[in-house]
Amino acid sequence: MGEVVSQERAYHWSINRIAEAIGRDRRTVARVIRDSSIPPAGTLRGNPVYRLADVVDAITARQGEATGAPDVGDMHPQDRKAWYQSENERIKLERELRNLVPAEEVQQEMSRLAKAVASSLDSLADMLERDAGLPHEAIDLVEQTTDALREQMYQAIINDDYTEAEA
Repeated sequence: MGEVVSQERAYHWSINRIAEAIGRDRRTVARVIRDSSIPPAGTLRGNPVYRLADVVDAITARQGEATGAPDVGDMHPQDRKAWYQSENERIKLERELRNLVPAEEVQQEMSRLAKAVASSLDSLADMLERDAGLPHEAIDLVEQTTDALREQMYQAIINDDYTEAEA
């Protein structure tokens, strides 16, 4: 029969269990515990157990340190210059690889796409009347629907422009 434990003790886990739960190697979890000086919350069958919250906090703190951008204001002038030069080179590479696209180019492509969709919506009712032989009532409904879609597209573009202008 299982043992009933308090809610507090329910989150006191072994290194293996923590590693399994968060998808990390147990050695990584053990290193984080050691480097962060997390004290054991107790023992279970002679093995130390740790508060899950303490370990997760330590891991996320380490990730924040590893991925955080450096504070350029704290750098020496030569280091700051080198950092900006490396960032400029990174941006140039991103452009060459087409992972970074100029905003004007994106706007032009979106404009072409919107024009193509609007043009197709304009001719849809005529095509359905001519090729499918739909009755006049159905054509009116198609025109109302396509007009509403075009208006929604227009409003979305206007709202995006308005939001960008505010920022």
